Amino acid sequence: MIEPISTDQRRVLSVRQLNESIQGALQTAFPEPVWVKGEVQRLPLDSARRKHVYFELHEGTDQGAAKYQIPASIMGWDRDRFGLGRYLDGSDPTFRLQDKLEVCLLCRIDFYPPFGKINLKVVGIDPEFSLGQLEARRRQVLAWLEKEGLLTLNAQLPLAELPLRVGLLTSRGSAAEKDFRTGLEGSGFPFDVQLVDCRMQGEQTAPQIIAALKHLAGGDRDVIVITRGGGSRADLSWFDQQDLCAAVARCPQPVLTAIGHEIDTSLADLCAHTRCKTPTAAAEFLTGRILRQAERLESAAAALATAALIRLDGARRDLEAGDRLARLVTGVLRDAQNRIHGLTATLEVRTGRVAARWQQRLQATALRTAAGAGRRLEAGRRQTDYLASRLGREAPRSSAETRRRLDALADKVRLLDPRRLLERGFTLTVGANGEPLARAAQVRPGQTLRTRFADGDITSIVSGPRPARKGGRGGGEEEDPGQQALF
Repeated sequence: MIEPISTDQRRVLSVRQLNESIQGALQTAFPEPVWVKGEVQRLPLDSARRKHVYFELHEGTDQGAAKYQIPASIMGWDRDRFGLGRYLDGSDPTFRLQDKLEVCLLCRIDFYPPFGKINLKVVGIDPEFSLGQLEARRRQVLAWLEKEGLLTLNAQLPLAELPLRVGLLTSRGSAAEKDFRTGLEGSGFPFDVQLVDCRMQGEQTAPQIIAALKHLAGGDRDVIVITRGGGSRADLSWFDQQDLCAAVARCPQPVLTAIGHEIDTSLADLCAHTRCKTPTAAAEFLTGRILRQAERLESAAAALATAALIRLDGARRDLEAGDRLARLVTGVLRDAQNRIHGLTATLEVRTGRVAARWQQRLQATALRTAAGAGRRLEAGRRQTDYLASRLGREAPRSSAETRRRLDALADKVRLLDPRRLLERGFTLTVGANGEPLARAAQVRPGQTLRTRFADGDITSIVSGPRPARKGGRGGGEEEDPGQQALF
């Protein structure tokens, strides 16, 4: 039977003594800092501005749930002493501490006796460990994308020739948004940008971008642009997530990515239709595409204007030729009218003279016969009146007949106007010197001919001699009965 230990034999410790004993035991067990690996959780978003940064290290199960965890911290003095600040503010080009990141940290095991709280004080970080974990996951996702045929799926979509309606996925108010919008506005083209505010880093990056792609896929956007500024490889690793890359590849609109710096390439870049180096480069890509279409339009307009000028110049030459022909016909008609007037005046003068001579003769005859031939005088007077009346009737009739003949000549001139013949289906062929050609014997092989139709001219080159057709009894050449001469 065990005897109860008396009160005087028990070792009783105060809370302080216990905590200090634990602290001593931990210092004995871990006299030097140790490397601890785990997943970062609860890292403050503004850790770059905080003096002391507190977070947790988790170790999860295969299902992803956290099974073990321990508090950790980066104290301000350790941050400055060991240069840990560059892993918090993004100044390190390859690595940045962030949530959900597998890390390997050099820690001092610290126990604070007043609170009885154990804590890992970080004094070193191994970036290569985290980058290696990220690269391993990246390769797994890349292999899956290749297997599913998603790397070229979005690139097969046709990109609009004038991509003016743009869906923009980025952080509202970020430098990336400003650079992209500035590039578009500087072009002067009427871009319509629909912004969807998305987190470009952290756990919400993939869900928000996937939701934004689904939202814009049902709209009228010509192209969707995903962009953010530069960052470390760990920052950009959020764009290597499998679900995000699959959503980019399967988007029914062409997707442009401008993520990170020139040297950075995420898996989302590989799945996009086109990858641009920076937000500014994405803007230049879109404005350049529209500028090329504008140049094509200007070139087509210039060619159309040139063709129109050529047609107008040909029409002007035709009008000038018509004006010359009209002036020629007008001159002929004017000469004919002048001749008519001249002939009429001459006829009237001559008719007057004949009448005067006859009157003088009759008067002389009357004087010679007045003494003894009253009856003959009276007869002569009647004959004189008759002749005078006849002359008065015949003179205008002759003048009218002459005028009708001249009018007939004028009508004939109008009927022989070459333009009327052309309208009736005839053609006029002239040689290089402009002289009309009436016979095939007048042309030679290689000679340039110009044939005028009612609706325009054509130019042709004689390719060979016209075969001669022997006639009948005369033995001479017989004209082609199908050829109708113009004159």
